[in-house]
Amino acid sequence: MRETKVATAMASGQVEQVAATLTAKVKGDLGDAAPVLLLAFASTKQPLSELMPLLAASFPHSTVLGASTAGEFVESGDAKGSTVLFALSGDYRIFAGAATGLRAGCEQAVLDSLEGMPLQVVGYPHRTAILLLDPLAGCSEEAALMTAGLMGFDLRLAGGAAGDDLALKCTHVALGGQVLTDAVVIATVFSKQPLGVGVCHGHQPLSAPLLVTRAEGSIVHEIDGRPAWDVWVERTRQATEALGFDPAQLPAGEVGGFLLRFEAGLSQGEAFKVRAPLFRVGEHSIGFACGIPEGTVIRITESEPHRQIDSAREAARRAREQVGGVPLAGAVVFDCICRNLILKDQFQTAIAGIHSELGQVPLAGFETYGEIALDVGDLSGFHNTTTVVLAFPK
Repeated sequence: MRETKVATAMASGQVEQVAATLTAKVKGDLGDAAPVLLLAFASTKQPLSELMPLLAASFPHSTVLGASTAGEFVESGDAKGSTVLFALSGDYRIFAGAATGLRAGCEQAVLDSLEGMPLQVVGYPHRTAILLLDPLAGCSEEAALMTAGLMGFDLRLAGGAAGDDLALKCTHVALGGQVLTDAVVIATVFSKQPLGVGVCHGHQPLSAPLLVTRAEGSIVHEIDGRPAWDVWVERTRQATEALGFDPAQLPAGEVGGFLLRFEAGLSQGEAFKVRAPLFRVGEHSIGFACGIPEGTVIRITESEPHRQIDSAREAARRAREQVGGVPLAGAVVFDCICRNLILKDQFQTAIAGIHSELGQVPLAGFETYGEIALDVGDLSGFHNTTTVVLAFPK
């Protein structure tokens, strides 16, 4: 069995130079080992429509996936307005597909992206799927569950919802030179050893329980019988005053950042999952990254920086444990943009914690509008304000 190698790179500037720099770096680090899988996570400063054809041409025998971002990072640090590249070589079999039409029919889009994809490969007993999607379609949770349901619940699933540098207008995912919006991209990684998927968030409830009383799909209109936006502003007022701003007075371009700072928590027994409000709809409603049914009980959440740093390290530890003590070659990290908004200059500390927990191996990732992590038997796969670590054993 060929040893797994991972190379990562980050670059900023004009698209042509960025593609050349990334390509040279990963080829140099991998040496004679040809990559079987590449993941490109790019700011809107380097549009995927221009970047992906260049990368696909440079790696014609590799599966190349891409997503637009709200921030980028590798093991050495993070940036805005840049592109990162993760390259994997080793004994793997990779199959991938893409489809548009998430808004019109989430199930059909997932089915189309899985068309022709095998459910097993002889000699490669372990399956892990990587899912990249457009969160503005409003069905991220549904897409994750449909992917697992259609592929079988013995599947591990990891991935992220694309970003657009907090413009919250249009996100993109890509397969090779094909760049799409309102779309999903799915890749299945067949391996001889299990990959590790770790997930953890650092949020805690800020408000008392609140009842969603009127909603349509991913749009929440009323909470406790009142306009959703008004409730969000009122229930976060003490916290936002301490931070020095009034959400009711924010310009339109800063509303998304406020909502991503104070997200919704859905109760799951003694724990809860976080759901991202992405944008204000009209005067009174809030749009989420996935469906929020009427009757859902939520609590508005917040987090202290130290909790975000600790939870990032915990996600890495859980991923490392899943590979059974085998040394790692590298990892892909899907990390919510709101964690960056909370941590600011301390975000690098969270990356350093992940890097240390994984054994100082190469890693690359992006700041998402939602994270995907589903282990065997899980019933919910979409997360927010969460770190998801996908670890590859050596």
